[in-house]
Amino acid sequence: GIMTTHRILAVVDVNDCSVCDELQQANFDVRFAQTLRPTLQLIKDFDPEVILLDMDANTPGKVKRITQAARVHISRPFVVLLKSSRAAPEKTLFYDDILIKPFIFSKLQRSVSNLLASRPQYVIKLQPFILDRRTQVLVGPRGKVRLNRKMAKLMEIFMLHPGQTMDQLVLMKEVWNLNALRDVRTLHVHIRWLRELIEPEPSHPQFLKTQFRNKGYVLALSGTPQFGGEPILPDTP
Repeated sequence: GIMTTHRILAVVDVNDCSVCDELQQANFDVRFAQTLRPTLQLIKDFDPEVILLDMDANTPGKVKRITQAARVHISRPFVVLLKSSRAAPEKTLFYDDILIKPFIFSKLQRSVSNLLASRPQYVIKLQPFILDRRTQVLVGPRGKVRLNRKMAKLMEIFMLHPGQTMDQLVLMKEVWNLNALRDVRTLHVHIRWLRELIEPEPSHPQFLKTQFRNKGYVLALSGTPQFGGEPILPDTP
């Protein structure tokens, strides 16, 4: 197959960008943007695989808007933050890597290559299901569906532990980071939603079964999960 050039969106101040020339000469399909609106438009139209986001070229509010747009975009591109300060970015920011300026181009290239190379590993297969943990898209007997974040995390846990009963407390901790069972209704609701999406007969589950008088749940499948695959995108309406 022909090597495809990877699509990179650089959100930078082009007048103050030490790596911009090298980016254009490298084997990437690069688009540049500086302000918020063109950036959001390019995420939609250009569908970048990696977004380089210079935090010094945008206000914190705009940085947040751009990372959020990346997170909800159907292909969920990787985000690399470029910044001068060594202070950690705020916790709510969604990103995959950080490069502290100044850096040499090979460092940026290595970051981008590693992220692109990691992409297939987000896909887990356990017959009859395939889950793309990055786009949160699940393919199963009922077809293709995009899960919300909590459901995707639940499905990931079940697919990584086929045939094992997952205790309610463990699931509450892993998915909601809660240590008490008083919020367990939330788990029950998410299990019900998940069954409605994956079970041929949600009221008589054949895959996602309740165990030990409601103490836990099990994905009633044998086999070992396999990792690796092409990204799975949601069907666009």
